[in-house]
Amino acid sequence: MSSGRRAIVLCAFAAAGFFALPWTWLRHWEADTADFRLRLRGVTRDASPVVIVSIEESSFSLAERAPDAARREPVLARMGQPWPWDRRVFAAVLDQLARAGARAVVFDVVFAAETAGDPEFAAALAASPVPVILAREYVVSETLEGERSVSTIEPRTEFAGAAPRVRTGFANVWPDDDGVVRDTRLALAPGELLGDAPGGEAAEPSLALAAARVLGGGAAVEARDGLINFLGPDGTVPRVPIENLFLPDRWNGSVLARGEFFRDRIVVVGPWSEVRFKDYHATPFGLMAGAELQANLIASLSGRGLLWAAPAWLGWLAVAVAAALAGVVCVRAAGAVRQSLTLLAILGAWLVLAQGVLLAAGGVLPVAAPVLALLTAGVGGIAVRYAGEQRQRRRLRTLLGSYVSEQIAEVIVNQPESLAAAMRGERRPVTVLFSDLRGFTRLSEERPPDALVAQLNEYMHATVDCILAEGGTVQKFIGDAILAVWGDTHSAGAAEDASRAVAAALAMDAALVRLNAEWAARPDRVPLRMGVGLQHGVVTVGNIGHPRRMEFGVLGDAVNTASRLEGATKHLGLPLLVGAPVARLAAGRFRFAFVARVRLAGRAAPEEVFTPIGRADEPEPLWQNGYQKAVALLQAGDFAAARASLATLVPDTPRARELVAFQAQRADALAAHPPASWDGTLRLEEK
Repeated sequence: MSSGRRAIVLCAFAAAGFFALPWTWLRHWEADTADFRLRLRGVTRDASPVVIVSIEESSFSLAERAPDAARREPVLARMGQPWPWDRRVFAAVLDQLARAGARAVVFDVVFAAETAGDPEFAAALAASPVPVILAREYVVSETLEGERSVSTIEPRTEFAGAAPRVRTGFANVWPDDDGVVRDTRLALAPGELLGDAPGGEAAEPSLALAAARVLGGGAAVEARDGLINFLGPDGTVPRVPIENLFLPDRWNGSVLARGEFFRDRIVVVGPWSEVRFKDYHATPFGLMAGAELQANLIASLSGRGLLWAAPAWLGWLAVAVAAALAGVVCVRAAGAVRQSLTLLAILGAWLVLAQGVLLAAGGVLPVAAPVLALLTAGVGGIAVRYAGEQRQRRRLRTLLGSYVSEQIAEVIVNQPESLAAAMRGERRPVTVLFSDLRGFTRLSEERPPDALVAQLNEYMHATVDCILAEGGTVQKFIGDAILAVWGDTHSAGAAEDASRAVAAALAMDAALVRLNAEWAARPDRVPLRMGVGLQHGVVTVGNIGHPRRMEFGVLGDAVNTASRLEGATKHLGLPLLVGAPVARLAAGRFRFAFVARVRLAGRAAPEEVFTPIGRADEPEPLWQNGYQKAVALLQAGDFAAARASLATLVPDTPRARELVAFQAQRADALAAHPPASWDGTLRLEEK
């Protein structure tokens, strides 16, 4: 065996041995890959019989929101009291759900302390025709001497023993060591929390298992714990605010339909306010209210089944096989490209298999360790044969990765003279994109810093991906603003650079729309608005700064104009504005509408400003011809005729409606206060 082959085999053995060890970081990564696969599977709304009656912040403010209803209905009035509520509220909730035909009612609230309304609640529990499951909680405490003990917070005796149909279960969930809740303990003896063997202690059921037992579904799942088969992110399980059970317009409305919404369903009653109750947990789908976590558990035990994790021996076998395959590929396959493609094919096959097992059988196969073993052994084998060239390419690619997309980095690696010229400094025609968030200064003052940074990173991740996908260079981040350039390190031609910049801007706008839709379901996120300006022109490209702190950047009028066009978006009410050179160069791929001749802040000469309204290969919008005529009338000073013409248009997209609305407002303002002299120029005094 040659020395090269021996080195490849050693790489394979080393990779297999290394990734078979129980490293903490590897365990975390494995868990992250399982989380990603669960998110990739997506939301499943397959006839889950579980719904939530939520105690929300709105539930405490009915006296202000619906004073008449609160006066008429004593239950609503009691909801306005401080927590814990008078337990007559829960008695009324139980009665209402029982009359509606609920299959069972699960209270994710520990009724431990004596509170007003206890006799009425006990009577309601005793008389309930449906099974009721009450929460209990384990608490582990430790003395100053280090002695640990377990106590249980139980529901009051008159509640837990009210009737045979009333059961209890512990509501605790325990996260993994990275803080994420993934699996469940279905039954637990208190001593197990201290690391003791169960011994003679009876294992107590969890809240979800107690519900499954009452409904006849517990026997099949009692024998083993497992991974929670989440339905989806927070808000996936149907949820009804608790006050809606007693507001006539909501109870009798089309959703609740006089209680038909709850018929034959398991109802989880619990808190839904991170601020007031602190009952939120990290899950593979993000933060989730405790009530929804319990609903997911009950749904798993009531038919969907828990997920199962592959045994340890299967993980070791997968790592060994992956490393061995990588060694065989590096020895047998000719050429780095063929080796890499073969390794990627093996990797892809394993990922597809892992996702298929999750979807078809609810199994979570190991991914991180086998994939890392495959890649490590494979890269090691390739490096033995092509060490010098690969090392040089990786070094240059790492340098460029901070500036440009992978595709452009590859081009520059193969054409290093292009990068060298740019680093020295030279004049180049480029297309500049400048984006900024609206009202970010106010948000930074109002939002918690951690939530603000997390949301800003999500926004940056999505929008920068759009820039990189179109081959742009991210020059710098200026707070929440982004400066990106096409043509500085590598150019595909002025027209192609401009077209890619417009495509990136449209993708950024669409990405923000998508993010805002996702953030609407998250209490720790707020909607964001963005402005984008594009301009094409000749600029100076090169390394700029102090010898001890250099920055690769661009200088020139096109950069300033792009920034001012972005600033003009907030005055014109349009999210995306481009200069005339960009509209001309990108006309082969996109259709543009003239917005106005604008004298930007700090500029002497006016700029013709456009906005993209669609792709050039799509049919011309029906409204565009009328819009052009109306704008021509407006520019000519016939404001009334322009307004009348605009009123006849029927724009078919949100961006078109914004554009027509802007011109209509402009025509109205000019018609109401005609200028003494009119040259068709809109003057902006502020950036």
